[in-house]
Amino acid sequence: MTIKDLRIEINQSEHKDFFKSCTVHINYPHIDFTIDLKGIDAIYGFVLRQNKGWNSTELPSYLNNSKVHFKKLKSQLLDLVNGDHYNVESKWQQIKALIQKQETNNRTKVFTSDSSTTKFLEELHKENPNYVKGAYNFIIGQNETINTNDLLTGLIRAYEYKNQGRTDISKRRSNERSAISTIRNSFENYVSETEGEINEVLDKSKENLIVQTAEIDELLESKKTEFNEWLKSSQNGFSEFDVDSKKKITDLEDTYRKKLQLEAPARYWRTKSNKYREDAIKARNILLTMVAISGIFFAIILITSPDWIFKTVFKGNATAIVRWSIVFIALISLLAFAVKAITKVMFSSFHLARDAEERHTLTFFYLALLKDTNINDDDRKLILQSLFSRAETGLLKEDSGPTMPNDLIGKIIGK
Repeated sequence: MTIKDLRIEINQSEHKDFFKSCTVHINYPHIDFTIDLKGIDAIYGFVLRQNKGWNSTELPSYLNNSKVHFKKLKSQLLDLVNGDHYNVESKWQQIKALIQKQETNNRTKVFTSDSSTTKFLEELHKENPNYVKGAYNFIIGQNETINTNDLLTGLIRAYEYKNQGRTDISKRRSNERSAISTIRNSFENYVSETEGEINEVLDKSKENLIVQTAEIDELLESKKTEFNEWLKSSQNGFSEFDVDSKKKITDLEDTYRKKLQLEAPARYWRTKSNKYREDAIKARNILLTMVAISGIFFAIILITSPDWIFKTVFKGNATAIVRWSIVFIALISLLAFAVKAITKVMFSSFHLARDAEERHTLTFFYLALLKDTNINDDDRKLILQSLFSRAETGLLKEDSGPTMPNDLIGKIIGK
């Protein structure tokens, strides 16, 4: 959780005043660090910066304990603000004691992530992890028997770090380091005070927002009243507009209905035209096949010698010749009749297909006239008579059938 989100939670909490009054004094003399913080948000900001500062994954155990220490503090502070609001003061006293404590739960000193001593121990750990223990003992002032070279080396390196000679340069470095530490602590205090002032500004802004919200509600109510009055005064105009719109929609629906009544026959004639054309093509193919087979058969008979057929097939039997000649003539007559019938069907199908196409075209022409112009009754009757008159098939001569009344479709459309 960010500091911004935490401040929102604090402002919405019933213990807002208590959270803002919380203070803590942090003193880590082993790294020359001292700071006073006021307000849970300022304290959480300090702990959050320490958590973000421990970005190294390879740390000696002495520093890793500090990393875990600040991580635990962060979790406890969030639980204090977001958790159950019972025994808040008791929980805070426990957290405060843990923050001000100079040692972690593992009995190691607490180090901040931005301390120069911390950076020194990290660099020493990268160089040789065995040097860290001796250096750590020297920094915290703990006396321990030196029984290995690594402990001695770490102690010497820490000694050199703490006492870099007794020259003016070393004194100046020490003074500069002390000055930087003072500046850093002052900056932390300034940040804490600034955060407190920001919280005060936020509280005042919240009060102003409540007042402005009330004014906006009043303005909204007045505008709502004006709108209702305007809507009531404009109701007659909207009613007239609604009536006119419904009338126009009704007229359009009537026109559309008439179009649909004639579009259905148009689709029917289009379908029949395609079907008649397919039937005509089938009849044409059958006719061509019969003619081709007949031509090949007659060609074979003409090419073959009649004398050979008389001597070999009929063996000079005159009676058989006459009998088979009659059968052959009957076969030819039947073939001629079939060719004539198929030819008539083919031309009739082509004729009906062309007639259906003309009716389809005339229907859409009539629909276009309905859309764009006014048609008088005589022209209307003439067009409908042409559309729905009986079509001659061509298969029978002078065939008669039922005739369509001239204005039957007109009566149906006019309903």
